[in-house]
Amino acid sequence: MRSVSRWHSGVVASLALAAVGTVFGSATLLLAATVPVCYLGYAALSSVPDPAAAVSIERDCEPRLPHPGERVDVTLTVRNDSTRTLPDVRIADRVPVETAVVDGTARTATTLRPGERTEFTYAVRPRRGTYAFDDAWVRVRSLSGTAVATASIPAAGDDELECTIPVDGLSLRRKTLPLAGTVASDSGGAGYEFHSTRDYHRGDPVSRIDWRRYARTGELGTVRYREQEATKVVVVVDGRAVSGVAAARGHPGGTTLASYAGTVTSATMLEAAHSVGVVGLGVRGRIPGVYAGPPAYVEPGRGADVSGRIASVCDAVAARDEPTRMRARSDGGGGERARASEAPTATADRLETLLPSDAQLVVCTPAVDDGIVDLALALRRRGYRLSVVSPNVTTRAEIGARLAAIRREARLERLRRGEIPVADWEPEQPLATTLERAFGEVRH
Repeated sequence: MRSVSRWHSGVVASLALAAVGTVFGSATLLLAATVPVCYLGYAALSSVPDPAAAVSIERDCEPRLPHPGERVDVTLTVRNDSTRTLPDVRIADRVPVETAVVDGTARTATTLRPGERTEFTYAVRPRRGTYAFDDAWVRVRSLSGTAVATASIPAAGDDELECTIPVDGLSLRRKTLPLAGTVASDSGGAGYEFHSTRDYHRGDPVSRIDWRRYARTGELGTVRYREQEATKVVVVVDGRAVSGVAAARGHPGGTTLASYAGTVTSATMLEAAHSVGVVGLGVRGRIPGVYAGPPAYVEPGRGADVSGRIASVCDAVAARDEPTRMRARSDGGGGERARASEAPTATADRLETLLPSDAQLVVCTPAVDDGIVDLALALRRRGYRLSVVSPNVTTRAEIGARLAAIRREARLERLRRGEIPVADWEPEQPLATTLERAFGEVRH
């Protein structure tokens, strides 16, 4: 605790009044000289308790395990545990330096009676990683303001945020592209969709007998249904350096969001017993079973081993996220496209040698340059069925971000004109909602 001298003028006033009263023999002036002395005495007797003993704090983060870019509401509850009224309490939460407050404020000032509590809430939007909160900062002042005590107080409850891309236990509500799933074959057999009828063979299940045909013609027939075959799905995750842009400080970058979308897509397809692989553009494979590249590549397959390899590639993409704020490019995007004009074709050639010819591709990219669009169109021309999930990182209101948003929308329109379905994902919205709106129940 420290004292703050606020009454220098009171000392001067008291001495002046006493001197004048003595010279002129005025009892009134002598009595008036005692008023500043009373204030000085009150200030001298003012004190405040130790904040660490008098104040307790609890921090609650919702959700505590967010996905990259998900809004997290942080609530601090402050309680006066002393038997004294605290007339001036100032609290500031120490937000991790790697993130930023996007709504509300991480500080407040209040008065607390004994046993009273107050709370305040602010919001952050972390990128991938683990974020640790420092102890909260608390300052207590006396009513006169002459006694001040400051302390760093550890908060009970949540002391860190773990913002990672989940591998296991993904909720089915976060389902991926409806069009990348089971496909109907051209052959009849056991299934759900009607395919054709044929003559009854001994041993056919009674439940598949065409009784309408029997009633009409007296001949037994068997209903055949269209068989369902598992799809080969390859998720192409954009981990190139150019894609690591973010809307603002504290927001996740494009590679993190692309990696998240790729992880959810691949995990859900694996849960549905499909054969799933992944391509990590701009990264190298570093574990056995992953083609080193670049790009890193995991051949479509099933099982825990494949899931682990896919997770390693997606994690390598997310780890590249060193986002900077979106800004306008002086060359209007044309120079960038010229520099990368040959790269998409070369990459498409390389991927064509790696990918199965019957694989469906899901490209996860923020679409902040022309190169990824050229690559997608090149793969489409090679006969691959393609869909695109594009997280939007151009959401700021500044002129540069608005210009970048216009260019991004033009790129997505190029994809649509190339008959490539596009899900334009605003990261504030659930991914599943965007996919349902963009693709509905389409099946290819």
